[in-house]
Amino acid sequence: DAAKRLIEQSGWASVTMAKLAAAVGVSRQTVHTEVGTKHSLAESLVLRELSLFLEFVSDRLAEEGDIVEGVRSACRGILDQAETNLLLRTVLGSISSETETDDELLKLLTIESGMVVDLAVQSVLKSVRELYLPLPFTDDELNMAVEAIVRLVLSHLVRPSKTPAEAADDIALLVGLALKGASART
Repeated sequence: DAAKRLIEQSGWASVTMAKLAAAVGVSRQTVHTEVGTKHSLAESLVLRELSLFLEFVSDRLAEEGDIVEGVRSACRGILDQAETNLLLRTVLGSISSETETDDELLKLLTIESGMVVDLAVQSVLKSVRELYLPLPFTDDELNMAVEAIVRLVLSHLVRPSKTPAEAADDIALLVGLALKGASART
């Protein structure tokens, strides 16, 4: 929480283990012992935010009886939430930053996003399998479809080109088309 507040106040580049230790009221060595490196701190922050987003996605999917509407609701909700999430907005604001040290968190959502994508895909697959089976896809096809959706949402978070509602509608349309295409094959 202290690291998140520091980032929201003055950006990732200004966060040091000494400042974090002072904010928490412990020694710098204690922070290093408990947290590790600054990169470890970045990963922990991203994973914590991701777990909150994925919990929200799971809840949204569970509220809908139809997978297309579930995807629409989950995508819309995540994209709406992202617009008001101060930590995410601060991280994404570093896109325009010329400071190399200020983009470590951003890298975890872009060029080093494998961990984020993998965890998100696993979580969404679990929800989809619990809520919407049987679906007319093989396991590999379902995995590919969920990964594509996760990557589309992540892409929209990083570089939005439409409103959250429009992006969610587009993603839901793709899911609907994939389902129709799969049904036509069987």
